[in-house]
Formats: sequence, C-alpha cells, structure tokens
Amino acid sequence: MIRIVLALLLVSTAQAAEPLNLSFEDQFDAKVEMKAARGKVLVLVYGDRKASDDCRKLGEQLHTVYGAEAVRIQAVACCGKLPKLMQPLLKSQIAKVSPKLPVWLDFNETMVTNFGMTTGQTNVAVFDREGRYRHLVIGTLDRKKLDDLTSAISKLRVEGQ
Repeated sequence: MIRIVLALLLVSTAQAAEPLNLSFEDQFDAKVEMKAARGKVLVLVYGDRKASDDCRKLGEQLHTVYGAEAVRIQAVACCGKLPKLMQPLLKSQIAKVSPKLPVWLDFNETMVTNFGMTTGQTNVAVFDREGRYRHLVIGTLDRKKLDDLTSAISKLRVEGQ
C-alpha cells in the first residue's frame, strides 16, 4: 500500500513535468518506446496475468470508441522480474493470444514503480500528445472511474489541436 501511495505522489507531481519516455519490448522482440506515440493521446492499459482478460476487454472497448481518432490504446503486460531464460516462453504465449497487435512487456516493473498497480485488476495510465502523464486509474474500474477515464481521454484528444 505504501508503494502505491508513493507512486501516486510521484505521478501527481509528474503531471507538469517533462514528457516520459518509458521503453519496453513486445512479444515480437521489438524494442518500443512511448515517444513513438507522440502526437497521439497514449492510453496504457496494464495489469498482471490475472487481469489480462479484463485488460483486453477494456482495451477493446476503448479502441472501439477512440481507435480511429488521435488516441493510441496500448496493452502492457506486467510480467514482473521474470528470469531472462523464461522470457521467450512468455513472449511465445502472448504471441499466440495476440498474433498481430503488439503487447508491451514490462519485465522491469516499470509500470508498478512509476504508477502503482492493483494486482488482478485493470490499471490505466493516460498521457497527453507530448508524452506527459495526465490521468491514472488503479484497480476496480467502476462506473465513475470509467466515466472519469473517458472524460480525460476525450479532453486530451482535443487539447492542443
């Protein structure tokens, strides 16, 4: 709990800070960086293995609403500190589930460290067109949190046009 509170404090002060450029790799062994999404609102839907189905469903819902607009919905699998020898096996499993759409793989606990996470539940971090953190949802996505999330995305989508 303390870890989440500290992460939230760091994130809240980062709102006005410089753009973030977190980097990951995907299931196809490509290195990916947040800065590749600059110019679009970036919505990172993330969670652990237990949350993967709920994360996928939310990602699909958000993609249906925002997919054709200046918003990029990106799945991030929080894999924990998985040993290097085990990473190819996990990548192949994720490639079977998502053979076309890249899933960013977090083997360094980047999302947990920077934003916090409720295990077994969907978590979402939203960044503006310049890569600055702007909105966070940790844990159970009730109707109010979903409304706040879609409102934040919609505002950021038109901001700076």
